[in-house]
Amino acid sequence: MMLSIIIPAYNEQENLTKVLSFLCEQANKFPIEIIVSNSPETTDNSFKVCKNFSKVTYLISDKKGRAAQMNFAVKKAKGSVFLFLHADVILPENFYSEIKKVIQSEKKAGFFAYQFDKKSSLLSLNSKFTAKDGLFAGGGDQCHFFTKEAFTKLNGYNEEFCIMEDFEMMDRVRKQKIPIVIIQSKATVSARKYDSNSWLKVNLINGYVFLKYKLGVHPIKLRKTYKSLLRESV
Repeated sequence: MMLSIIIPAYNEQENLTKVLSFLCEQANKFPIEIIVSNSPETTDNSFKVCKNFSKVTYLISDKKGRAAQMNFAVKKAKGSVFLFLHADVILPENFYSEIKKVIQSEKKAGFFAYQFDKKSSLLSLNSKFTAKDGLFAGGGDQCHFFTKEAFTKLNGYNEEFCIMEDFEMMDRVRKQKIPIVIIQSKATVSARKYDSNSWLKVNLINGYVFLKYKLGVHPIKLRKTYKSLLRESV
């Protein structure tokens, strides 16, 4: 099984150094290709970071936005399975074998449960919800993966969504009744947004924006709302 790992990035040079080191080690053991799809608006040294890793293909997307960047990379990908990874998320050591098991069981899509890179009882509570399917399951930090066939059938990520593209994709997966497998080996997610915002504030904002998404508010308005409330670039 050839696995294409696609990382949409925007000014992520620091996180890319860490994640690419880990992925290149894994690419020495398994048939994995690693593609960084950078935003055309990136201003940092992501290109130089990627150049240090011979197993990494570096692309500059023709459009900004995670959905567009991921779709752009898929056109260049050679794998039979696509894994979409945020630059600040580290996959579990056994990610390749776990995805392979899912594909061999004839399932075509899934994602990972996760834990945070910081110890906290409140963050642990958040993590517990990622291990089961539910209303908030399937966010981008959970590292979506699809067979090429399933991703093509879904027509990729909806590029109109400059935010919530992950949940919009999962809504379509469920509508098309594509069975989802949640891998219980945990990915490790950055808690950086909690460093400048309280746990309560982040969760209230996430819930509020998610509700507005479910009510059909336009993605541009959702993004403006999110950026105005949370101290973090989107």
